[in-house]
Amino acid sequence: MEFSHKLFFLALLLPLVACTDPIYRHCVQNFTDNSILQDNIDKTIYSLIANTPDTGYAISTVGNGSNTVYGLTRCRGDVGRKACFDCIVAASQDLQAICRGTSASRIWYEFCFLRYETTNFLGTVDNSDVLSWGSTKAEEDPKQFNTAVMQLLNWVKTGAAAAGSNKFGMGKRSFNVDASITIYGMAQCTEDLQGIPCMQCLEELTSRLVIFCANRNGCFYMSSSCLLRFEIYNFLLATTIPTYPEIVAPAPSPSTIA
Repeated sequence: MEFSHKLFFLALLLPLVACTDPIYRHCVQNFTDNSILQDNIDKTIYSLIANTPDTGYAISTVGNGSNTVYGLTRCRGDVGRKACFDCIVAASQDLQAICRGTSASRIWYEFCFLRYETTNFLGTVDNSDVLSWGSTKAEEDPKQFNTAVMQLLNWVKTGAAAAGSNKFGMGKRSFNVDASITIYGMAQCTEDLQGIPCMQCLEELTSRLVIFCANRNGCFYMSSSCLLRFEIYNFLLATTIPTYPEIVAPAPSPSTIA
C-alpha cells in the first residue's frame, strides 16, 4: 500500500494515538537463509531501543560488508523519556513481527520513527515516502491566516535547522486582533541531518504543504527525514512554548520532561 505524495483530509485533525497503532510502515527487500543479517538487524533494533530515550534519537551501525545494518530513530522533540521509550518499543515490536525477513524497513508513529536498512542512508535527505493529513475547515480570512501560518512555520524551521539544536523547533502565535485564535507549529529533522540538509528537507515539505493545506486549520506532513505541522489547538507537549517572534529556544531533551 503506497502512501507517498498523497494527502488525507480529515473533518477534524485530532491528536493521533502515539503507541497504539502505527501511522504507516514500509517493509521491502525480502531475504531468506541469512541468519547473520537477521542477527545484525536484531542487534541494531536492540541498540536503538537502549539508546533512544536518553536524547530522543539514536543511530546504530552493526555488521560488515553486505550484512551491515544501519539504523536510526527519532522521538518527537517535546515527548518525554517514558513516552519516547514506549513508542520505540512499540515500533520495534511491530517491525519485528510484521517486517521480519526484510532488509529495509521503517515505521511511523505520531511520537516516534524507526528505520533500518542495509544501504547507508545516514546523512541523506529522504522524502520518498511523504505522509500527510489536513483539516478540511477553512478560515474566514484565509489569506491572512495562510500568511501567519507560513511566518510561524518558517520560524520553527529555522529553529530545527539551527546549528547545535536538537533538530526540533516549536512555537505559537496569535492570529487575529483579539487573540481568540492561536496557531501552534513544529518542525523536526532526524539528527543525522545538519543545517542545510535539514532545511532542504523541511522546504520540500513546505512546498507541498503550501499547495494542499492552504486555508486549512491544520496540516501534518512527515517523511523519513523530517516533519512539519501546524494546528489551531495545542498539540505540543512541552510545558513552555516559545511565542513568535521570540528566538526559538532548543526544546528540552526527553530526559528533562516529566
